[in-house]
Amino acid sequence: MDAAIRRPSLAAVAERGSWGSRWEFLLSCVGLSVGIGNVWRFPYLAYQNGGGAFLIPYLIMMALAGKPMYFLELAMGQFGGVGPLAMWNCCPIAKGVGCAMVTVSLVVCIYYNVIMSYTVYYMVASFASEVPWSKCDPAWADMATCYVRNTEGTNGTNTTTGRNPNETAGKETASLQYWERHVLHLSDGIENMGPVKGDLAACLLFSWCIVVMCLVKGIKTSGKVVYFAATFPYVILFTLLITGLCQEGAWSGVAYFLMPTWNKLLDIQVWQAAAGQMFFSLSVSMGGLIMYSSYNDFRNNVYRDALVVSVMDTLTSIISGTVTFSILGAMAHDLGVPIQEVVKEGPGLAFVAYPEALLRLPFPQLWAVLFFLMLFVLGLDSEFALLENVLTSISDEFTVLRTHKLMFCIGTALFCYVVGLSCITHGGNYVLTLMDVYGGGIAVLFIAIVECCSLVWIYGLNRLCGDLEFMLGYKPGFYWRITWGFFAPIILSVIFIYSLVDYKPLKYEDYDYPDWADALGWMLALASMIQIPFWAVVQVARQKGTLKEKLLQSLVPNDDWGPSDLSLTAEYRAHLKNNSPTTIPLHSVVHHNDNAPPTQPKEPPSETAKLADAQACQA
Repeated sequence: MDAAIRRPSLAAVAERGSWGSRWEFLLSCVGLSVGIGNVWRFPYLAYQNGGGAFLIPYLIMMALAGKPMYFLELAMGQFGGVGPLAMWNCCPIAKGVGCAMVTVSLVVCIYYNVIMSYTVYYMVASFASEVPWSKCDPAWADMATCYVRNTEGTNGTNTTTGRNPNETAGKETASLQYWERHVLHLSDGIENMGPVKGDLAACLLFSWCIVVMCLVKGIKTSGKVVYFAATFPYVILFTLLITGLCQEGAWSGVAYFLMPTWNKLLDIQVWQAAAGQMFFSLSVSMGGLIMYSSYNDFRNNVYRDALVVSVMDTLTSIISGTVTFSILGAMAHDLGVPIQEVVKEGPGLAFVAYPEALLRLPFPQLWAVLFFLMLFVLGLDSEFALLENVLTSISDEFTVLRTHKLMFCIGTALFCYVVGLSCITHGGNYVLTLMDVYGGGIAVLFIAIVECCSLVWIYGLNRLCGDLEFMLGYKPGFYWRITWGFFAPIILSVIFIYSLVDYKPLKYEDYDYPDWADALGWMLALASMIQIPFWAVVQVARQKGTLKEKLLQSLVPNDDWGPSDLSLTAEYRAHLKNNSPTTIPLHSVVHHNDNAPPTQPKEPPSETAKLADAQACQA
């Protein structure tokens, strides 16, 4: 079939929408990559894995896998002008990768907004004349164990200086009890879910309403909102940085954050943690980057954008770590305790240690409002991409939904809200942790491996570089080719295999999840991972001919793969003909040199070879 017949028309491309300017795209990518994880997750991992020594494997992982995968996704999305589902017309057998990306985005979208609802709750609570976690309130505190470390700004109930270990032995801070006993009403395990918390349900509804209002017209709306959403957090971060560094004891915290522990470099868990943070931070292999770049102009310099965003993401993580440890260093100095006793991982850092640290700043109510507003805005950027990725991907497959954008957006958000209610019950935080570890953790790593191998080893590295040359005017250099073709897939595969071999059942602090909960988590991970082999079988079955012919046909691009702009079709075909090595699929060159032309067959080509070559040329 003629490729031009199935390509979208110019009117269809216009209907899909595009960015109002290059800055909207760039800031949206910054907002997607720079999220809540940069504020609490990166500093904690650096603290746990050797301080400054953690930066070395992190930067190496960023250079050999993070940046290459980031550029690859942005480039492929911009080239095809479609979301992560339709993009896999370039390699039909890997169609399930796009489906897996959308599934992961949907799962993360659900629990990510729950975290945002926590920030809304704290932000509203901070408008009180006295922040509620500055004292032990009998309404929610266990007065026998609750204490306030700082005597200033409290009602004098159960307050200690914290300098005498006997004062704090067996006790819990007011900020911790406020988080667990009042905000979460945390139960003793996932077996005891309890009722939905009405106040958190209202905060979650508010968060979803904000997201829907910002996405009601797609990127035309979110592209304007991002001017504020992507820049405001930096204002707060730099303000907190200056304020934090001026406090007594702050520099000891910064030194702890940056001080290398070199023997940690020999621990493979440090490298695994660095890889996990790299994926979590850059948001690669979740489809959002492909979706955002698909709205770009075809000739946009996506190479420059990829470098800018990846560098900004790394710098933001380092700045956030400096902010965090400057405040925690001052807090440790004030309390007379080691910094190891101040820092807690995950949500504990954002919703326990940070509120505790903010009490040591002048006008804590103001700083608390600004800080949690910053967290909400950071989450909002990422939530835009997650939900828009789901909407765009499905709309690209079922174009009729584009005419019902509002109802489709509201319906999807309503579904996510209802499912998210399970995360704001008394046992909801156990569910959230389960979704985070399984739904958005190991599944993303598996998707990244298949994604990279499919594009580089099946679609073909030469074909890929030729497409980028047609789009950008130059071929990617040796660094990109060697990282795409070797380092990224090998490194990610080693980490994935190690994570399976070293698997340990899930824990929440000291609580061990029951076996059925672990099984439920693996089912959640498989919900996305299983789609890759499932859709591979479906794509092969849809082809005609013998099993071998079906398999070979599913390895070459569909007829409608190429630039979405119809005016570029003829030019792209001419480019393919003039650069014939880029059109040769993997199964034709697996025994040939990467740069050598294919040898002529000794016998007349088979019908399968003719069909494969014809489809490659038509693409």
